Amino acid sequence: MQALVLKYKKLLLVLFSIISFISLFETISKSLENGMDFQWHPSKLFWEGINHYRYFLDGGKMFMAQGGQYGHALQIILYPFALLEWPEAKALWVIINVILSFLIPFIICKSFKVTPQKIWFIILIFVNCYPTRMTINYGQQSLFILFFLILPFLYTNRYSYFLSGLSYVKYSTGYIIFFYYFIEKKFKYLALATLPCFIGWCIYFKFTNSDPLLNFIEPFQWIFAHNYQRTADLYSLLNIYFLKTNNLSNKLFIIFIVLSLNLFFLFRIRKIEDKLIKMSLIFLLPLIFMPHSNYDYVLLLPLLILGVSNLNLNINKFNFYFVVYYFYLNRVIKHLIHKDIYFDFFTFIFFLSVLIININYYRKNNSINNL
Repeated sequence: MQALVLKYKKLLLVLFSIISFISLFETISKSLENGMDFQWHPSKLFWEGINHYRYFLDGGKMFMAQGGQYGHALQIILYPFALLEWPEAKALWVIINVILSFLIPFIICKSFKVTPQKIWFIILIFVNCYPTRMTINYGQQSLFILFFLILPFLYTNRYSYFLSGLSYVKYSTGYIIFFYYFIEKKFKYLALATLPCFIGWCIYFKFTNSDPLLNFIEPFQWIFAHNYQRTADLYSLLNIYFLKTNNLSNKLFIIFIVLSLNLFFLFRIRKIEDKLIKMSLIFLLPLIFMPHSNYDYVLLLPLLILGVSNLNLNINKFNFYFVVYYFYLNRVIKHLIHKDIYFDFFTFIFFLSVLIININYYRKNNSINNL
């Protein structure tokens, strides 16, 4: 079978390209009718001088699924979209998400000197996978956040560290960069990365004439009021099956457990020198410990690149198949299984096992990955 694939690999790549672009055009068509998660309405409220957090907390009507449960800076960044009507705004966001779906894997691969043929193969997998298609279709911000998350691993300059802080606007994902800088003792970079959100908060409370301290905690009030949780991560599992009461003490205890484990694994990852390996493992942490939806599996892209870059290593072969499963098959299998509790715990344990296996392997074999 392997010999057959190698013999016709160019033909197979062409066929895969055709299938991928057909799928992409179908996704774009759907997204122009959907885009319900794109945070256009909260940004529009802000630029009208309305504190959208307080507006929703006080019972204001939500447009589609646009609750604005993100950091203050996002509403400011989306200013150009707030100037447009909804159909034009979501169409422009579709274009940006499509560009990011090609650009992100390309710049990661180029930074780590992946061969051109492998780059194209990785791009096709990523553009065609369910998390990317879901991000484009729903108008999600996952690719946007991923772009800023990868910057400090690719470019060692003050601009990349500063811009990486824009990932903080998605609390369930961007937090990992904050803790990464902390564990690595890169306090200067941590301060630089914190500036965008600090500036965003200052602009937000001044523009909406809000109380600064109250406005600082309003995003968290809004998230906790919604009791935001998903299924197969530790935060959600503790909320659903163990500490079910939605009160502040339970939430703080769960957050303490989750963040402590994040710090523990970041400390373990810290001794791995290769940046692609380090990035791949760090991006697993939000998927293991914090609430996420299927579109957040775009965070598995660095692990896919690590796997494809050197399939001769068994660990990388395992990583490749692991990512392909979650990119294409996981959602289908989940719908076939009726006992969600078993599937959720299996997913959590599976992800945790992959993290631990990779950490142990790469700490013992701490050499630069051969691309």
